[in-house]
Amino acid sequence: MSSKNRKHLRTIAFLLLVIVCNSEDIFANNLKEIVNLKGTWKFSIGDDPDWKNPNYNDKDWDEVYVPRSWEENGYNDYNGFAWYRTEFELLDDITEEIVYLSLGYIDDADEVYINGHFIGGFGNMPPNVSTAFDIQRKYEIPLKYLNFNAPNHIAVRVNDYYNEGGIVSGTIGIYSVVKDPLLEVNLTGFWFFETKKKNGHGKQKQEKQIAKKIFVPGYWEDNGYKNYNGKATYKTRFELPKKLVNQELFLVLGFIDDTELVYFNGEEIGSLTSLTETEEFNLPDHKIFRGYAIPNELLKNEGYNSISVIIYDKHGAGGIYKGPIGIATKENYEILKQTSTKEKSAWELFLDSFRF
Repeated sequence: MSSKNRKHLRTIAFLLLVIVCNSEDIFANNLKEIVNLKGTWKFSIGDDPDWKNPNYNDKDWDEVYVPRSWEENGYNDYNGFAWYRTEFELLDDITEEIVYLSLGYIDDADEVYINGHFIGGFGNMPPNVSTAFDIQRKYEIPLKYLNFNAPNHIAVRVNDYYNEGGIVSGTIGIYSVVKDPLLEVNLTGFWFFETKKKNGHGKQKQEKQIAKKIFVPGYWEDNGYKNYNGKATYKTRFELPKKLVNQELFLVLGFIDDTELVYFNGEEIGSLTSLTETEEFNLPDHKIFRGYAIPNELLKNEGYNSISVIIYDKHGAGGIYKGPIGIATKENYEILKQTSTKEKSAWELFLDSFRF
């Protein structure tokens, strides 16, 4: 191959890599953008709890571009506290079950407020500082905190103790979960999450917890669990719609890496082993579509039904990484399985090669 052709191929490969690395939304095709928040935000170094209040007057604050480190915005070599503020409007009521704020990656620690209400944070503030620079910030917004046809205010408190600081990169905006018409109950959203690892004596010990909740579907590596291989538990719950009473239902868990045990209201209802024993599979574990029949006697017609999924990841990426996620009738489950396991395009396979 000529040097000219090799240079051309390297250029194409580089451009494709840039597209992949800067297109996290490619992997979030079950989400819908409501408000794009990239752009100019109000900014001030320092720390004052009043700055979270929606009626605080920030007209004299500086303006910076988000996402971009505060060093890139002119605050060279600054380490310490700083606050970001912006506002947005919602012209129509939001009926989606889950709405969340995405703030990309923040270096090092943050606390986030919507209209003065705390909605979450990652990392530890002084005096016991710890960084969460490699965790994608996704925060669920309770609908009761939002104003419709009126301004909504976001305030972000950031502490940086080393190197670059601030809201440095990633997707910035308000998103909602797109409803899948084949799911009677859509369970895409935030699940409780816990990791455990065996110590030298074979007993289970609790890992330092990074996040009490994790967004499903998605790799746990994207939530700060870099290079984690081992056991993790996902938990959520839902109320059964009356129209589903006495119907044959399936718990749909999309795609999981690598293997799992699934519990419904405390009772085991299946595992990857039981799934592969009942059907013909010639695929790697992470490419097998997950769906488990829910015994009717386990369903609670009133109150909450609980789901617990224990996952064992051997190597590479891990978790409930791709949807659909929810409760479906048997008929709709079969449709979901057929459509979700269809052959991928060359582009999708190319993107998968970077994830695995």
